[in-house]
Amino acid sequence: MNRTWIFITALIFITCCGVAIAFFLPLHEIRADAINWQLNDYAFKMLPAIDVSIPIFSITYGVILIYVLSNHKRPMYLSSAFFAYGFLLLLRIITLTLFPLKEPDSIILLEDPFLNNIIYSATSGGDLINADLFFSGHTALIFSLYFLSGRKLIYLLLGIVLAILLLLQRVHYSVDIIFAIPFAYFAVRLSEYLVLRLSKRS
Repeated sequence: MNRTWIFITALIFITCCGVAIAFFLPLHEIRADAINWQLNDYAFKMLPAIDVSIPIFSITYGVILIYVLSNHKRPMYLSSAFFAYGFLLLLRIITLTLFPLKEPDSIILLEDPFLNNIIYSATSGGDLINADLFFSGHTALIFSLYFLSGRKLIYLLLGIVLAILLLLQRVHYSVDIIFAIPFAYFAVRLSEYLVLRLSKRS
């Protein structure tokens, strides 16, 4: 399969995964509210609750821009990223189902004009999705790009800063952030394996 068809396949894959989680999240929100399973996170006792939506937004999409600019000459860099993020979305559906955590009472609404209007807006009542906790999609995204980029230091540093900001915003428990890293590594390995298999197909 040539690079163009691999890219198209990856684009279709990530689109389908995005649609799947968009339908899943409102149902998960209802279930998490009913179970009301909250964690007593020690990190919240150490860090103040602050609205840092703009830095979180800036780092998240800034890292994506860095990845595109620094890897645009590498073959199939976008296909690998699309597959990896699609796998992350599927993995999040599984982990959210297994661990339906309820958001902390001290949560501060994260203002993200892209996610809030495309994926995280519930289909009924207009209420935003808050209980998409385990594992952190923001953290997993940055660390997946970290692994895809050959473990460059800039991604690691920004990933650590983002993790702290997410805790300040109270949109994730510390366990959500910690476990996002191995899930990101697993998604990247799946993506690399799939791209390799597809590229070998005649």
